Amino acid sequence: MKHYFNKIKKINRIALFVITLVLLGSIFCSAFNNSNTFKNKELNGYAGSEACRSCHKAIYDSFVQTAHYLTSGTASKEFIKGSFDSGKNIFTYNKFMYVQMDALNDSFYQTSMVSGVPFQSESFDIVIGSARKGQTYLYWNGPKLYQLPVSYYTTQSSWCNSPGYPSTIAKFDRQVGAQCMECHATYAQTNIASKGMLFPGKEVMYGIQCERCHGTGRQHIAWFIAHPKDSVSKYIINAKYFSRQQQLDACALCHSGLRTEKQPAFSFATGDTLDNYSIPNYNTDSASMLDVHGNQYGLLTATKCFRMSEMTCSSCHNAHNNEYGNEKIFSQRCMNCHNNTSHDTCTLKERDGIVLSDNCIDCHMPLQSSNKIFLQLTDREKSTADFVRTHRVAVYSDATKNYILKSKQVLQR
Repeated sequence: MKHYFNKIKKINRIALFVITLVLLGSIFCSAFNNSNTFKNKELNGYAGSEACRSCHKAIYDSFVQTAHYLTSGTASKEFIKGSFDSGKNIFTYNKFMYVQMDALNDSFYQTSMVSGVPFQSESFDIVIGSARKGQTYLYWNGPKLYQLPVSYYTTQSSWCNSPGYPSTIAKFDRQVGAQCMECHATYAQTNIASKGMLFPGKEVMYGIQCERCHGTGRQHIAWFIAHPKDSVSKYIINAKYFSRQQQLDACALCHSGLRTEKQPAFSFATGDTLDNYSIPNYNTDSASMLDVHGNQYGLLTATKCFRMSEMTCSSCHNAHNNEYGNEKIFSQRCMNCHNNTSHDTCTLKERDGIVLSDNCIDCHMPLQSSNKIFLQLTDREKSTADFVRTHRVAVYSDATKNYILKSKQVLQR
């Protein structure tokens, strides 16, 4: 009888093991059954961020709200922020030419009109930008990508001329290279041809997803499915083990301005040495010529804060959270160093109920106008340079005066 029950237990254990394998296999397959799974076998190392959610739900739910994650995607009514309503869907170049934005069923188009006659019409295929500040749009012409002439500027809720295009004539001929997509997508299949950059199969893994910083995830997921009790990370990149420069290089890839490629786009992986893949197109010894748009790394490394510490981008930025516009939380990170015991504190006297430690940012990292991007709006009188927060931490007297004046006005309301 005892032998009989032992045999039953053994059978049950085997059955339980088989059922577990089936269930885990189902989870494993479903984790990869998402829009970012590639047909091409070369890309099968990617799993897509959705596959990370079952084990990292809190981080995933927070990260998908960030501008990084939302920096590109397929064109859809929910993602395109400009208005297609009559009267709000026109961008005028001159008295003879304008571009009209139209929504037809689930498709969207930009059509240039010359003296009221359609001249060229192309579809919205890809959205670039989270719309935190704005968006620009791309269209497919075979395996090539081109920029549409009209973009969107969030601050003014207005259509505007696309960066890189003239503001006096509608053009559709600006081809998008792999280096542009490298900073707005996790991965794209690319091929350099004699007539420009090709994206074979139009396979793009949109947004900056988990795997862009942590490496491809399929092996990592497969390991933990086979070893569910293992607590040691396998086959995944964790930046906390990197040197300072390795951490900085991961951000500098896209936040150090235009760079000259030494190796093809999407070659660089987090943990590599960036200068082996591309070199900066500016004098790294001088910050005076750096524009606030696009070169946060260059500006930061020119500051006293950076040179006299071991700070990295993640000293101030939590890439997993959407902290945009939260000056108080960034200021708290300033105070981690600038306190009474380790660094000099602010020399400005607090007054009139203004708590200076709640906002170091507007004084020492103010918004500045870009010299490279000027936005021509539908209402020409509201046209403006693009304003970006500088990452050159310093004393800006005029910015401090403006901050105090505005703070007083807020307190008096």
